[in-house]
Amino acid sequence: MTFDRTTVVRGPCSISFESQTFFSKGDVTLQFTQTTFDKASDAFGVIGRAKTDFQVVVEFEPVGEIEALTVLFPYGINTFAIGSSLYGATDSPLVITSTSEVYTINNAAVTQMPAIRATAQNTAFGTVQFTGLLDKGGDPSALADYYSAAGSGGTIATTFDPSLVIAGPYTATLGALSFQSEAGFDISFDLALSPVVVDGAGTVDMTLTDVGCSVSCIPMGEGETDFDSLFDSLDAGEELAGSALDISTSTVGGLNFDCASVQVIDFQRRFGPGSNRAGTLNMQAKRTISTGAAVSLFTVAAVAP
Repeated sequence: MTFDRTTVVRGPCSISFESQTFFSKGDVTLQFTQTTFDKASDAFGVIGRAKTDFQVVVEFEPVGEIEALTVLFPYGINTFAIGSSLYGATDSPLVITSTSEVYTINNAAVTQMPAIRATAQNTAFGTVQFTGLLDKGGDPSALADYYSAAGSGGTIATTFDPSLVIAGPYTATLGALSFQSEAGFDISFDLALSPVVVDGAGTVDMTLTDVGCSVSCIPMGEGETDFDSLFDSLDAGEELAGSALDISTSTVGGLNFDCASVQVIDFQRRFGPGSNRAGTLNMQAKRTISTGAAVSLFTVAAVAP
């Protein structure tokens, strides 16, 4: 057996979406997913599988440049209403550029916002996911109406700016309490998406049905019982106390994360010679309404000079 090593293709890429260019901390994965149903026979079992849907999923961890925040976190603001289309009236292509190939996903949207690490010990973002669907007016039998690949390759974008990869110490303000954290603040997001499915075409759109946001940390700098008031004077069935939450750094270019209201879900105390008394504090964002209109669940911005 012989083998030609030049047939093994490797190399990094850049990702472009909505006029923004991203670089990854690790590998970028491009996955083609077919949804099927089984053709079954009582006498012979599964005799085949047929396609019902096709999607293109791209996942990567942004390298940590604190930029393009409205692209990475589009669903927290009040202008993106529950029930809104993720894909809208115009296709938004996502382009993956490597030196060997350029892949264009014709119609993409963010389907998982990256977690945020507000810490001096790591880069800022977790994994972001984009999902590509059939383009507007496309033919579901034509792969070209989902994505294309240009075999000539291209030049990886030269816009990478190491000065935007910023880490720093963060402080949280929860109502009247102000504190730092043992290992930073972990912020994660949950999206509930409802697919718009057409028989014969598969998923042609997704609508937003809910947005969730969870924040966890190990508080430092507060007294042992300072968080107890958040559990006090609550009867069974009574709404949990809600407080505004701000997580920010004095480091210019770092992140400023704001929630209009969060509710404390649980809090630990630890007892041991090597453990700080305060343990993990878990909070979840609460949607607030003002004069009948939804207030932004959260905002993410860069700290200005």
